[in-house]
Amino acid sequence: LKLLLSSTIVKQGASIDILGEIEAENEDPLQLSLQLCNFVGNKYPNEPLVDEFRGATLRKLKQPNSAYQSYEKAMIKSREHYLNCRNESQQNSEDNCLVHLKKFISTSILVAAAAREAGISFDDQMSCLAAAENYAVPVLASAQEYDDEETHMTKDDLISEMVELYNNMGVLEKKRGSLHEAMKYFRKALDINPTDGHAIVQLASISSQDDDGRSISHVKELDRGYVAGLFDGYSSRFESELVDVLKYVGHELVYNSLRDALPNATSIGTIVDLGCGTGLLGELIATDMPWVAIHGTDLSQRMVDISLERKTGSGGRAVYSTVSNLDASEFLSNFDKASVDCVVASDVFIYIGDVSDVLGECMKCLVKNGLVGFTVESYETTEADSGLRLLPSGRFGHSKEYVYQMAEKHGFEVLSWKDAVLRQQAGKNVNGAVVILQKQR
Repeated sequence: LKLLLSSTIVKQGASIDILGEIEAENEDPLQLSLQLCNFVGNKYPNEPLVDEFRGATLRKLKQPNSAYQSYEKAMIKSREHYLNCRNESQQNSEDNCLVHLKKFISTSILVAAAAREAGISFDDQMSCLAAAENYAVPVLASAQEYDDEETHMTKDDLISEMVELYNNMGVLEKKRGSLHEAMKYFRKALDINPTDGHAIVQLASISSQDDDGRSISHVKELDRGYVAGLFDGYSSRFESELVDVLKYVGHELVYNSLRDALPNATSIGTIVDLGCGTGLLGELIATDMPWVAIHGTDLSQRMVDISLERKTGSGGRAVYSTVSNLDASEFLSNFDKASVDCVVASDVFIYIGDVSDVLGECMKCLVKNGLVGFTVESYETTEADSGLRLLPSGRFGHSKEYVYQMAEKHGFEVLSWKDAVLRQQAGKNVNGAVVILQKQR
């Protein structure tokens, strides 16, 4: 916060020693944040960034009404900056005005979120978002038609912000039960970015109540950015919620099935852990087979950071030899041919969707008779079903037939298939299976 506020002052063309002019009476970082916001805000009352930071601080201090008011000020100032820029277009570049518009959209989203926490009506929440849409739609149309290398990045940012705006409008309508309106906004997001994971998952969550599932019926994968962001945000509470609340046991199922399939575990030297998360599965393997080198990967950088610090037992050795921030197929492609003994993936294929590429890379890097252990989520199939479907949960379901087809296609034998309960969701069992494949060719 201090660094960002300092940059605000530099942007305004001044040089001020913030800490030198503020005498912090306590070490509470939130109170210091308020002091800093007030200090800079008094000197630069038209700077929306200060009101935005003040709103974030008040939110953490559990003062929702004050946070809402501060965010609203940031939105109003951002809008004024944008309008002033447009009115002075001869003196301002196109880029500069787009930056102000993007800030107006982002602060409008923050105001709507703060309004929800403050108990403000749905209509008032939506009015904040709708106002931003009204300003942005004509600019977005011209931005998509206009092509200039110098402004391309800024317009890409604006397009991304519009997708976020429509997703927020869709979520708001969904919360108040207007599913038809919600789907309209999610489809608007997909019109701008057809692979946006958030919009796709939201449509999947209400597709059972949709007259046509055409928007999501073709979806075979989710974009990496969505999955990475999902788990970045989930990382700090991942184990407490997944294991303690949702009773997740996927890592135990994969580990136990893998051990049952290994007649001589001492011959195993290298295991790859796809979507390793915080290291739940890796720790089980490292504790039981300390001689094995475990290499993990995860799309979430925060998960990578956590798993790198994971150790066996109390003060034991590191669970992973290496952990990378790559998707499954790319990570596997880095291994030499026939250099890996086992590949494991607990609760991972449900976010990958189409596993053909992953199994193809497994075939290349696995030794003869090497194993792949993973979990899949079950669902009710139909005659015309491909065996792969994005479920209302936002996760992919894989049929038994689909897994067997993929195994045969890539030269694997299904060594074992065990139906199991993977976790709880909304008080109900989430059914699936733990599968072990063995390389045959």
